[in-house]
Parts: sequence; C-alpha cells; structure tokens
Amino acid sequence: MGLVSKAYTIEFNKLQHGLNKDAFVLDHSFMETFEFSPVKAISVTAAVEIDKSENMYGIEIELKGCATVSCDNCLVSIELPIHQNFSFLIKMSEANNFDNPDMIYLNRNEIGYDLKQYLYESVLLSLPTKRDCDGLPEPKPCDKAVLNKYSENNENEENVDPRWDKLKDIL
Repeated sequence: MGLVSKAYTIEFNKLQHGLNKDAFVLDHSFMETFEFSPVKAISVTAAVEIDKSENMYGIEIELKGCATVSCDNCLVSIELPIHQNFSFLIKMSEANNFDNPDMIYLNRNEIGYDLKQYLYESVLLSLPTKRDCDGLPEPKPCDKAVLNKYSENNENEENVDPRWDKLKDIL
C-alpha cells in the first residue's frame, strides 16, 4: 500500500457517529510524492464526507479545481478543470481486502485509512483521456511550430517509397 501519510488519513477513533466532514488541499507538493505521475501541478480541493455507523464508513469525495498537463497534440502546458464526485464504503471485518474498489474491508484493529492513493487515482480519473487545446477558449495556447512539424511528418509518411508496396503484396 506504500507509505502512510498522516496528512490524508481518516482516523476512525476521532469520528463521531453520523456525518463527519473534512477537506484536503491537493497541490504540487502532493503530486511530487508520486514519482512517475503524468500530472505535476494541480490545485484541487477534496471535500470529504464520512458517514460513520457501527461497522461501516460511507465516504464521499468531491474534487474541485484544476490540473496542469501537457497537450497531447502540441505539448504546451494547459490547465484542465476538475469537478468530480467519488464514493466508496469501508467495512470493518476480520481481514483486509482491497479487491473491490467500491467496498474496502479493513481489519477491526485498524485505527485509520490513508486516502492519499485514492485521492491521487481520483484526480487522474477526473481528467479527460484526450488532453488537448480543443476545449479551451480562444486564443488557444497551441504551439504552432510543433503542430507544423507534426503536419510535415504526416506528409512525409504519405510519400512512401513505391518499392515497399511490393512487400505488401507478399502477404
């Protein structure tokens, strides 16, 4: 599970029965702890609601903010908005089981649960799969030099040496 971070841990003994609220600020220092993260800079607030009952915790997380990523087309840094809700349950049981993403089973002896990895994955899932300048307002921050270079490479691929066509006939 990795290193436990006290800053993002839900401490079960400090929660009252019923609804509990907390908030976490996720910024560049949060993302720096994930070495190979595709996102380096974010400014996100994670509002967490925890509904505590006898043997279960219902957790709802609302992420709001923005992330700075590289455009898939022109590689310029762009800010994409993040606004997403996630929820899951933690149930106290005899053994830990993390197989189901919607229901986490924790040993009754556990005193807390670290949300750090869950928050990180939720931020990544909140971003679109295609990250480009298309959805941004005018003027778009596109790097014209990179886009022109890309267009030149596509034109060169179309002008393929005709000798290669003979190899295609072999199949």
